Amino acid sequence: MDLTVVINVMVQLFLVMGLGYFMMKKSILDREVLKKLNYMVLSITTPALIFASVCGDNDASTGVVLYVAAVSFIFYLVLPVVAFILIKIMRIKKPRQGLFIFMTIFSNVGFIGFPVMKSIFGNTAVFYTAIFNLMFNFEVFTLGVLLINHDKGEKATVDFKNLINPGVISSVLAIIIYFANLQMPSLLISTAEMVGGMTTPLAMIIIGANLALIDVKDVFNEIVVYPYTFVKQIILPIIAYPLIAYFVKDPLIQGITLVNLAMPVGNSAVLFATEYDHDVSLAAKTVFITTLFSVFTIPLIVGLFLT
Repeated sequence: MDLTVVINVMVQLFLVMGLGYFMMKKSILDREVLKKLNYMVLSITTPALIFASVCGDNDASTGVVLYVAAVSFIFYLVLPVVAFILIKIMRIKKPRQGLFIFMTIFSNVGFIGFPVMKSIFGNTAVFYTAIFNLMFNFEVFTLGVLLINHDKGEKATVDFKNLINPGVISSVLAIIIYFANLQMPSLLISTAEMVGGMTTPLAMIIIGANLALIDVKDVFNEIVVYPYTFVKQIILPIIAYPLIAYFVKDPLIQGITLVNLAMPVGNSAVLFATEYDHDVSLAAKTVFITTLFSVFTIPLIVGLFLT
């Protein structure tokens, strides 16, 4: 893999993110428009991207798809244990432990994950990432709810209805289409590819616009976020890679698993912190800083292990 391509991809994403930041600062965008764009990406363009990934140029075999499902299952089974150990080693204090464990497990597989995987690995990687995303959604609405409420000592209730969302539905449909070997009309596929193609720029604009809502003076004053970012996005992938390489032999799946691990903290941290009255400020600052540094850390991890 050409590292220059990866660096170019991340720089492009960063520049589009900067465009979103600029548009929000100049009031070209506002909170209401941002909310609608967010819904559009989650409910329309990302499902279209997933649909196009399985209907278009996809050479994944049945055995490999089942293998990806097994890898993603084990990935999200082991990661909570790793996150718990990591937070204990970093000596994160009790009122914040649940939130930091949550942020370590639930990286930005959706907004940044799909565009990055498509840009680095190609169309098949989007389909594989959709399988990872299925496990992500199941765990974030079950274990994630428990973790967010852990610090408050409150009994949390898990609403399994939250598992029914466009991302999960499109991922399940993609798998059904694949295994049933359904042939979709070329016009439908090309339309899905066109709509799905909007996901990358829109997602980056939304992230940049959200970052513009945070007071820059307050963003960089949370000292614990810096060592956490270094450990999560550099140390953890470096330590994990030998294990991933040992158990996952396919280079593409190996790369997807590693890059998933190296992703910045997902927007779900802010959404869940808001929903369950946790430290929204800390979650937003961590999303900001880990996203900012991912422009450098993802090419670093790819350059160390995948080139």
